[in-house]
Amino acid sequence: MLVDRGYIYKGEHSGWYSISDEAFYTELQVEERVDSSTGKRGMFASESGQPVEWISEVNYKFKLSEFRDRLIEWIEGSQDVIYPEIRRNEVLAWLRSGVEDLSVSRPRSRLKWGIPVPGDDEHTIYVWVDALVNYATVDGYPWSDSKPGFFPPDVQVIGKDIVRFHAVYWPALLMAAGLPLPKRILAHAHWTMGSQKMSKSKGNVVDPFVAIEQYGLDTLRYFMIRNGGIADDGDYSADEVLVRHKKDLAGQLANLAARCTSERLGINLDGFSALGKKLQCDFDGRDSTLRNMLVDLPAKAKALFDKGEFGRGLGLAFDVLAAANRHITENEPWSLVKSSDPEQQARLQVVLFYSLEAVRLASILLLPTIPEKASRLLDHIAVDSSERQWHHARFGAGWQTPGPKQLLPGVASLFPKLA
Repeated sequence: MLVDRGYIYKGEHSGWYSISDEAFYTELQVEERVDSSTGKRGMFASESGQPVEWISEVNYKFKLSEFRDRLIEWIEGSQDVIYPEIRRNEVLAWLRSGVEDLSVSRPRSRLKWGIPVPGDDEHTIYVWVDALVNYATVDGYPWSDSKPGFFPPDVQVIGKDIVRFHAVYWPALLMAAGLPLPKRILAHAHWTMGSQKMSKSKGNVVDPFVAIEQYGLDTLRYFMIRNGGIADDGDYSADEVLVRHKKDLAGQLANLAARCTSERLGINLDGFSALGKKLQCDFDGRDSTLRNMLVDLPAKAKALFDKGEFGRGLGLAFDVLAAANRHITENEPWSLVKSSDPEQQARLQVVLFYSLEAVRLASILLLPTIPEKASRLLDHIAVDSSERQWHHARFGAGWQTPGPKQLLPGVASLFPKLA
């Protein structure tokens, strides 16, 4: 199709080539420095750090330069088409600095394992062109008698080191083929260890199976989602995994659930459905700060989740849990329960409701991240399995299923102490 439309031609191509990256780089994309492993000076790709060598050869080329203005217009037409903003700005800077036509083949003598160029067995199709088209072929492309099932996807999730291929080459190829462009490209950052890129040679790597065995899958997953970077790299630390487990999961989430479900407080879950509805419009000023946080949490978290900022979204949930822990301390339900005054007893149930509502909402938001523990916690606080979807994460929308509701014991042991 690209040949028929006149976007492919044969010509000489010269540039700095990285064997590891399978990519050519321009003068602006390479740097001269000393190789730390050999002590010798050489040329390296600034983006990947891989060594490059100057190569001149005859290749098939794609008229990428013809799509420069259209690519800029596409990116500038939507603030979120490439996210985060730092990657969007990088791509725009690349395009504005000038775009050369893209070499889309390699001599067969140098690259034997790829797919041959149709009609020319002396050349192999450039691996990224071959790879990128799989995003469409997996959905049945070319669509002769059928329609795409999901293409283009709502979000393409990639690493920051391959932004150029997905945000420049891929959409340009789609434009040339007359196919729809990606709706959104989310380019996440990397994991480091000791603030350095992980490397087997340096030994700063983590065996995920050992880490899962040591910390538990849910705890490790929570740490990675909470601390992992979208714009900035996340730094892996065993100590920080333990901090997240102890401070957040055990200290805020499970601790709050245990505090408000203590048997001696006499929580009345059967009245929470009606109480939640009442507090949506009629509430005590003493509770306004926490109540407003609970009301706002789902929308604010969703806005961050939709951008791929899952760590920040979960951070909001734990801000609410911290506020709920302060609220229960300040309102002293252990004192209220001792009173025989009906108003004090009613106040007790309100205080306990706000605490458990914070646990309920946070647990629903956490379900994709810690599915086992969040599900068990919702079981403990008698939230029916039919009330755990996103639309149930609304203030006052819990405990609606008819029938008696009973707490399960042992909530404090959900996140045991880790060594």
